[in-house]
Amino acid sequence: MSTTFPFTYPRRWALSTGMKLIRWARRPATTAEDRRRKSERKRDARLRAYARDQRIRELRERDIVRYLRQVRPYV
Repeated sequence: MSTTFPFTYPRRWALSTGMKLIRWARRPATTAEDRRRKSERKRDARLRAYARDQRIRELRERDIVRYLRQVRPYV
C-alpha cells in the first residue's frame, strides 16, 4: 500500500485553493486613481439607474394619461 494521499480530488482542491490565495496575495496594490475610477463608475451607474427610473416613470404617466383620455368619455 502506498503512503501517498489516496484521494486526488481533495489534494487538487487544496493546491488550486492555495494557488488562488497566492495570486490574491500578490495582486497589485490599489492606487488612489483606481479608487477614484471605481467611485466614478459607481456614481455613473447610480445616475444611469436614476435616469432610467425617471424615464420609466414618465412613460408610465404618459400611458396613464393616454388611457384616461380614451376611457374618460365613456365613464
